[in-house]
Amino acid sequence: MGLVDRLSEETAAFHDITDEEVLRLLGRTTAEDYQRYLIQMYGFVCPLERSISNTPDIDQVIDLHRFRKHELLRQDLSALHLSPKQIACLPQCNVPQFRTPEEALGWAYPIERSTLRHGDLFRHLASILPGEVAFASSYLKCYFGEIGEVWESFGRALAAFEGAPLRAQHLLHAARAAFRCFRTWRFLKDGAAA
Repeated sequence: MGLVDRLSEETAAFHDITDEEVLRLLGRTTAEDYQRYLIQMYGFVCPLERSISNTPDIDQVIDLHRFRKHELLRQDLSALHLSPKQIACLPQCNVPQFRTPEEALGWAYPIERSTLRHGDLFRHLASILPGEVAFASSYLKCYFGEIGEVWESFGRALAAFEGAPLRAQHLLHAARAAFRCFRTWRFLKDGAAA
């Protein structure tokens, strides 16, 4: 079993943490719901990608271009009429600095995994919010048309740790920590919105 499959299996109990937001949007959704989702994701993805980019030796394991989703989220929020100042003032999750590539990739896993549902979400939102989604869907289309290839490249990056059991275990631990952090972030953002 490859590390990406093991990671999926060993974090299965946490998948509802990220899936729930997508499933909620796949139901009856308003433009405000979509904007709230983008704000929530920006507040988690931006500090996460900053920490990943600052991880020592991360560029030797994976192409850092994939960790620019925060820029796409910023574009989408701007298209939904948030000013640069408003976007800069959005709250952000407290994500730790990573010491190793395996820790960074473990933390990246929940967000990378969530992109697997972006195509379905984009098509659904385009049918019910065509005006908003036409101009504010860069994040949902980050891997549009190439999700299989991008997911495989993520799996290859993880495979670098398959021969190192301790490093693989650190990666699994980091992924679980990321899911827990996202759950706390979601709870705080939902509570703040209420």
